[in-house]
Amino acid sequence: METFDAGEGATLAWLGQAGFLIRQAGLKIVIDAYLSDSLAEKYRGTRFPHQRMMPVPVKPGDLRDVDWLLCTHGHTDHMDPGTIPALLAANPRARALVPRAEKARAIERGVPENRLTLIDAGESIDLGGVIVTATPAAHEDLRRTTEGYLFLGYVLSGGGVTLWHSGDTIPFPGLAEWLMPFRVDLALLPVNGRDATRAANGVPGNLSLEEAVALADEIGARAMIGHHFGLFEFNTLNPEEGARKLGTLTPKVEVRLATVSTTYRVQPLIRPPLSVLVVCRGNICRSPTADGVLRAALPGHRIDSAAIMDWNVGKPPHAETISVAAARGVALETLVARQIRKTDFEEFDLILGMDDLNMEAIRALRPEGGHARIGRLGAYAIPGEETTIIDPWGQERGAFEAVFDQISVACERLAHFARAAQQNIGQGSEEHGFRA
Repeated sequence: METFDAGEGATLAWLGQAGFLIRQAGLKIVIDAYLSDSLAEKYRGTRFPHQRMMPVPVKPGDLRDVDWLLCTHGHTDHMDPGTIPALLAANPRARALVPRAEKARAIERGVPENRLTLIDAGESIDLGGVIVTATPAAHEDLRRTTEGYLFLGYVLSGGGVTLWHSGDTIPFPGLAEWLMPFRVDLALLPVNGRDATRAANGVPGNLSLEEAVALADEIGARAMIGHHFGLFEFNTLNPEEGARKLGTLTPKVEVRLATVSTTYRVQPLIRPPLSVLVVCRGNICRSPTADGVLRAALPGHRIDSAAIMDWNVGKPPHAETISVAAARGVALETLVARQIRKTDFEEFDLILGMDDLNMEAIRALRPEGGHARIGRLGAYAIPGEETTIIDPWGQERGAFEAVFDQISVACERLAHFARAAQQNIGQGSEEHGFRA
């Protein structure tokens, strides 16, 4: 702890399982720390006794000068009654951030209500130099109560670096799209996988190593650390087997499997504001609507729209599209249709389609090694659903109004993410940097 210093960017240390100690933008953050044997005491004599395979790397009371304790969900190895009281007692100014749906459990586990901050998927909070944005997680399902999602991940943006701790999750539609606007530097992903035996005994699973690597590549992360292994023998990944698996993969992202007694440093990287290209079939109805909404919401960002087909090149948006947008305060008259081109895949950070046909065409056009992340605009509307935005061309005005509303909801969330990420842009290096 005495030598744990951030320097530029962010510094991390693994605490075992899904736990990390993070120094970022002047803050010291602990996330999902399990630093006790509370589960061994709870499950002694059962089929899964939860005996530790590795010792506690640090006592919770020895974690000093902590500003925030973050818990992604209410499972004991992430919200530990054997860790929380001691950690908060040793750090009287520290606060805890937990899912809004888990308020009662957090208080029960030892968080005083006056030191508790709540969050739900899609919301952002300034921790005091680090912006945290909650993302949904599916462990193994997207479970929601009237208060919010039970399982979350956290994007931490600050100090010119963006980290993403996914929480416990498996892949689900729309997850990658939610992360793409943040241009994640380092993804912290569970790799212990899942199977029928664990599921039948009430042990929900996570990403496999292969799925984690694919997800990190899909969101365009610079690096990934795989974790959530080496603690319980019934729910782990053998590191040697993991290393062999990594040898058979060809990830674009730099991948490490977490090790204790290791300091990981992520150097900041200078980036321009997020650029977004929205694509539909003809570029006169859906994509110009999203173009106009995003331009208004994200001044200073490069926003554009394009068509798959060449039917309407040089034409303004559909008259009904212009009228509906104008009634809602969005001007589209100056937009002119164009066709998507291969250079767009290098010039834009995000290229977003509206439906299955758009996505198929965009993927077919994408050149090998293209820079842009590809996703669906509708994924920003409802977590877990790759929502199709229907083509209103040829329909009554009500269809155009419904499409505008659908696009507006998706664009509002995308713009919120882009603004949260924008606050993190500052001085950094033009070189990629990830060091262990």
